[in-house]
Amino acid sequence: MTDQSAAVDAYIRTFPANVQQALKAIRQIINEAAPEAVESIAYGMPAYKLAGKPLVYFGGYKNHVGLYATPSGHSAFAKDLSKYKQGKGSVQFPLDEPMPLDLIARIVQFRVNELRSENNMNNGISAYHDAQSDEDRAICDLLRREIDSGLPEAESKVWHGHPVWFLDGNPTVGYSKQKAGVRLMFWSGADFDEPGLKPGTGKYKDASATYQSAGQINTEDVRHWLEKSRHIRWDYKNIVKRKGQLVRLE
Repeated sequence: MTDQSAAVDAYIRTFPANVQQALKAIRQIINEAAPEAVESIAYGMPAYKLAGKPLVYFGGYKNHVGLYATPSGHSAFAKDLSKYKQGKGSVQFPLDEPMPLDLIARIVQFRVNELRSENNMNNGISAYHDAQSDEDRAICDLLRREIDSGLPEAESKVWHGHPVWFLDGNPTVGYSKQKAGVRLMFWSGADFDEPGLKPGTGKYKDASATYQSAGQINTEDVRHWLEKSRHIRWDYKNIVKRKGQLVRLE
């Protein structure tokens, strides 16, 4: 245990048992999402840095727990956080309500993905974006933010030449530059039954939407499709093993 970790332990022990429980849960979420993050005390509260940059902070108070995930972490989850009291880059979770640990985990994972991306740790996606025109890069940047926010647990990398996000090793969503624009594709999207997604050839279960400008992207639609992609999934990971046969995942 480092001196800084011991300092965080000591900070948590200064609070009543109910506050300690919430603080320990948030600390565990951060440590699991970014085990390489550097833990310390800054501004009088537990603070975490990833690749030398601020990741998140959290703090205990008499009636709430505060989470400080920088403005980007909060703006990405504005709808989910709207019921809570907020400041710039901060949110208060009341102690007399169930602690929204799933939401906190998603926010933390978003920040982890964001910092890894900024530090070119995200397997070539930043380089893919840099190779696009200004308009296409704006489309890709917006899609990436929405996907990272909507599927924070997904693994992302450049696969077959373009950015793809995987859930449990299974390709789920990605985008690529096509002649008609930037195509957002969901590998199982044909079964989403969404008018905004055009099914592919029918050989597989993919469906896509194509954009010529970032202004054409309806982010509410994208978030809805991303949520469906968690639950409607076909097993592309084992398609070769099954000799081209797709099987629906439960």
